[in-house]
Amino acid sequence: SDDISSVHYPRVKLVHGADGTNDGDVAIANPLPVRVLPVAAGGCDIFRSLDLDESEEEVKGSAGTVYGILFSNLATATRFLKFYNATAASVTVGTTTPVLTIPLPGNSADDITGLISFPQGIAFSTAITVAATTGLADNDTGAPSANEVVVNVLYK
Repeated sequence: SDDISSVHYPRVKLVHGADGTNDGDVAIANPLPVRVLPVAAGGCDIFRSLDLDESEEEVKGSAGTVYGILFSNLATATRFLKFYNATAASVTVGTTTPVLTIPLPGNSADDITGLISFPQGIAFSTAITVAATTGLADNDTGAPSANEVVVNVLYK
């Protein structure tokens, strides 16, 4: 029990360690080790675009969560990946305000590829729509050239 102000409260505490050992109570300073195991079913759905540009593309037409983004920017200049919490029919790039803008760096010597992971996910309460532009501003409608921005969105 825990003694709190002279009152004893029943309490169960987790400990970890090999059988017959005690490596200490689970706490922030001594977290419970967890091992993630692969499973054959479940996982994220994948949205894929080989030519993302200023024309909005719908990842999911209803509420969802984004868990990761795998992208390539084949341009020498930075491109901007924009996420909208709306259906594609409700998004006008340059007018609708994105909820998330991610700069995709360019490189004159080589293509840039990256993976962004969101382990807890980013929730979209309405829908998930994406676009890419050549400028950072919310009202930018600059069109990346053909096949400059490649994106894969991992979502549920």
